Amino acid sequence: MKPVNCEFEAEVLAAVVEGRWPERVDAQLREHAAACRICAETALVTDAIEKARDESRAEAVLPDAGRVWWLAQLRARREALQAAERPITLVQVIAFACATGLLGVCFGACFGATSSWFQSALRWIQSQPVTGLVTGHILLASGVAALIVLIPAAYFALGKD
Repeated sequence: MKPVNCEFEAEVLAAVVEGRWPERVDAQLREHAAACRICAETALVTDAIEKARDESRAEAVLPDAGRVWWLAQLRARREALQAAERPITLVQVIAFACATGLLGVCFGACFGATSSWFQSALRWIQSQPVTGLVTGHILLASGVAALIVLIPAAYFALGKD
């Protein structure tokens, strides 16, 4: 059975990561790594990873500190503005829903006052023994409630973003 790990593997790994491999390492550890397949692979792979990391560090371009600060200030202002707009948007939605509901009531009143078939339908509903005046108000209230619920829902669904 082939060994899976070596007792010197951690030392070889530490030497490569610290940049001591192979020049500034004991001769015994170098000889062991040359003879041990596990330590040789560890040194080879770790060295390749370290070189790739060093190359990527050399290629990395850091932005100017002033630009980073300026972008952070812009982002903070944008987030503060969005936080301040939320209650205003809510009030606008409520006002829009109220205005739409009022417009619906006014339209319904004008339509109901001028339409003969609508008047006859209302008279028929009110003449029913169970209903009466309450049914007319229930129909009006349910229509207004539907407008108050549907219009803000449509406003948020379509969104202004």
